[in-house]
Amino acid sequence: MKKIDLYDHPLSGNCYKVRLLLNQLNIKFNSIIIDVFKGQNREKFFKEINPAMKIPVLDDEGFVINESNAILIYLAEKYPSNFIPKALKERAELFSWLLYNKTSVDPFLAKARAIKKFFPSDKQNLSELALLQKEGHKALELIDKHLVNKNFFLTNYSIADISMYPYIKLSYEGEIELKNYKNILKWIENIEKTSDFVTIY
Repeated sequence: MKKIDLYDHPLSGNCYKVRLLLNQLNIKFNSIIIDVFKGQNREKFFKEINPAMKIPVLDDEGFVINESNAILIYLAEKYPSNFIPKALKERAELFSWLLYNKTSVDPFLAKARAIKKFFPSDKQNLSELALLQKEGHKALELIDKHLVNKNFFLTNYSIADISMYPYIKLSYEGEIELKNYKNILKWIENIEKTSDFVTIY
């Protein structure tokens, strides 16, 4: 039997992306929790697995890869599925969204969430939070316009949607509300109706 280990944490949106895809691919895996709040990601054993000291990390029978969106690409490429398109131009569009996710969506939504959810009130930099919220709304406005009359980012449900979903879904935890983004709200509903969907928590 194939052995796949996912170095994971239940509160991480990036880890959730990988768990969701593995579940929707019907691939069994072993979740190994790395408690980043206790600094386990900085311990020697984990630094040997990922020198960048970040989760998630996927170990697929000895092949180790990190960075959540890279893991999504790897899994979607390795295991036959419709999660990654075959046509060149549509793949290019997919990769564009995966990169946009990591440059212009997650950095703002995830950090705003971290400040409000995980930082004690006396450690919260409110000016930084306001900037993160402003930039987060810029990204959400762009995405909401893209999703006009669309069910998903591409023609079909793909890893582009999986990459975007968790930190958009959890944006309220960073006091970034989605009520004015009707297309995003519909898109969230569409994702949550996909086969073998699992909730974040």
